[in-house]
Amino acid sequence: MAEANKPAGMPAGVGAYLGPGTKINGRLQFDGPATIEGEVDGEIVAQAQVTIAQEATVKGKINAVSLLVQGKVMADIVAEKRLEIQPPGSVVGDVNTQSLVIGDGAILEGQVSMKKEGRVLPIRQDVKKETAS
Repeated sequence: MAEANKPAGMPAGVGAYLGPGTKINGRLQFDGPATIEGEVDGEIVAQAQVTIAQEATVKGKINAVSLLVQGKVMADIVAEKRLEIQPPGSVVGDVNTQSLVIGDGAILEGQVSMKKEGRVLPIRQDVKKETAS
């Protein structure tokens, strides 16, 4: 039933969808991908990709595996794998992520903290072992 409200061009497997004109206050939790085109004032927690579309405004906190911002976000963000901000998108808030992509014309205002993936070994250790032989 929820899929009947999605725009015609949106694929069936896109996950949760909050359309334009939707206004939500509180905490949203998504187990799969989500697209937001409305207004959210609160916290978003997602175990997958979240897309903040051009028409959307989000205030509060966002914690997701990956995040694509094309709208307005005034929130602290934790994106476990990737944060991508594409024009005309803007983010005002602190960011913590592994990978950050900012398109030409997009805006990021806040502190950025980049974290490494936990299981990657430095290449220099392997080089030292080979030269020591």
